Amino acid sequence: SVPAAPSILRRSRALRGGKRVRFAQVTVYYFARRQGFTCVPSAGGSSLGMAPRHHRARRYSLSQFAHLRQVSHRQHLRQHLRREKLRARRLTQNGTVPSAEAAGLTLADVSDDDLDVGQVEVGDYFYLQPLPTKRRRALLRASGVRRIDAEERQELRALRLSREQCGCLCRLTCEPRTCACSQAGIQCQ
Repeated sequence: SVPAAPSILRRSRALRGGKRVRFAQVTVYYFARRQGFTCVPSAGGSSLGMAPRHHRARRYSLSQFAHLRQVSHRQHLRQHLRREKLRARRLTQNGTVPSAEAAGLTLADVSDDDLDVGQVEVGDYFYLQPLPTKRRRALLRASGVRRIDAEERQELRALRLSREQCGCLCRLTCEPRTCACSQAGIQCQ
């Protein structure tokens, strides 16, 4: 009997050469914001997208990029905390009905001193959060999108509804005449 060749998974690091990938730079591509049509937000219409081609590219060292990212995350956190503080100030004591004077408050009325940014570790906190429809529309308008396609709302709603129903209703055996999966050319789920 011929002995089996040793597995490449079991070779020592020295035999494999110990090669490692090292990165020295990060290239960041900047795209203009467009109405999406390629993603499905969890609620509402006006999905966010980007232009097909970037308009600018920048190269950063790893340390520069890490610093820029931390600064950006801190700014996002500060804006989020500012919105939360404003929302809290707008509510009356029972927490349900905004008062007349509180309704006139803006983000400019919340100073950095009112925020507890130092209490939150940016790296532990930062993650992408869904944006409400009004904020997505405001971002699109601020980015120069003049006409927001209203039909997208119905298309996105139909997609969300279709994703709620997955698979077919077959029990034990597939009935190709009535099976939605089979009729769509998909193996019965």
